[in-house]
Amino acid sequence: MNSKNKWLMALAGMTLQLSIGSIYAYSVWIKPIGSLNGWDAHQLKFAFSLAICFLGLTAAFMGSFVNKIGPKKAGIIGALFFGTGLAIAGYANSIGSLPLFYLSYGVISGIGLGFGYITPVSVVIKWFPDKPGFASGLVIMSFAVGSVIASQIINPISNSIGVPNTFYTLALTYFCFMVIASLYLAEPTTPSTVLDYHSGGSSVPASELLKDVRFYGLWFMLFLNTTCGIALIAVAAPMAKDIIHISEAAAIVFVGFIGLFNGLGRLIWSSVSDKMGRWNTFMGFFVIGTICFLILSQTPGATVFYIAVLVIISCYGGAFATIPAFIKDIYGSDKMGSVLGYVLIAWSAAAFVGPWLITLSADYTRIFYLFAGILFATCMMSIALKNKMISKPEKEIICDTDNKNAILFEN
Repeated sequence: MNSKNKWLMALAGMTLQLSIGSIYAYSVWIKPIGSLNGWDAHQLKFAFSLAICFLGLTAAFMGSFVNKIGPKKAGIIGALFFGTGLAIAGYANSIGSLPLFYLSYGVISGIGLGFGYITPVSVVIKWFPDKPGFASGLVIMSFAVGSVIASQIINPISNSIGVPNTFYTLALTYFCFMVIASLYLAEPTTPSTVLDYHSGGSSVPASELLKDVRFYGLWFMLFLNTTCGIALIAVAAPMAKDIIHISEAAAIVFVGFIGLFNGLGRLIWSSVSDKMGRWNTFMGFFVIGTICFLILSQTPGATVFYIAVLVIISCYGGAFATIPAFIKDIYGSDKMGSVLGYVLIAWSAAAFVGPWLITLSADYTRIFYLFAGILFATCMMSIALKNKMISKPEKEIICDTDNKNAILFEN
């Protein structure tokens, strides 16, 4: 019998994601850190790419370890790495050491991001067996919300107490929130909450995944969609000023709306996927994204520009929230956490490729055509893989965490 409430479990998962989601407000740090130490934007953006890279690598190679030690310990480990990384980043700024900043913010915090990202998703989704898309969307939405909150508090705090002290303050605050949330995390205690009937295990070896075309399909679907979306996020403010000639203040507001639609897309699209199916939802991302990038290539007015970019960003966020449920549908919930870790390497790769692609040309029209072509090609690939991507585990036992009933699903 479950002694914990599934909605409080979701809240605990959301708190973890909200804390680590502050990484997506990193662009707000560039000006105050640059003013303090004289580091340029290019040097500072590398720290962000490192952090996302180590998020994906940690999620991939620590997935089995997370399954072994349980969500409570895994969440606390994530809090230790993330908080320690931020604290050392503050010290790096106080002594003006760029290599130490890369190590602390990029590597140490990035490892904390990896633990903090996969742990709540893999747990909470098991508490909502009837709505896995909604559950993953609810949790992962908080990642984007965390970036919106952080973007509004970093500058005021740093202006008041300085950059190093702001890092120290955020390190302690996020650490406390993450530890408190982690202490509540637990697997549902009903018998065999969700078990693959034939597996008997809780992880999939990398060697096995590398022989599975479904894994490659999931990886490239996330990678290519993320590449196009993260490229827009990387240059959102200057792009808006160049194309529709808005003011600096308006550009900041626009970046805030990007964070909002990133979060809403995670909840709405993942919930839609519970009705439409995961493959159909991803096809929607690719078709809609292709159309929106073609619209942007025609240099539209401000209103159409805003709508097209925000719709693309909603699909970008929606993919992150839908992919855990997609993996669950294919591999089963017991293996979802370990497979998700390997798939998230796509995010690490996209964090480098997307911002690089958008610098290939100063002509945004060419870039928008390129991204439209990428998404169209991804759509074609997904159609070719449809029969394999919509398959489910042979048999699963799904236990309703409210009614304590076990349901045998047979494909």
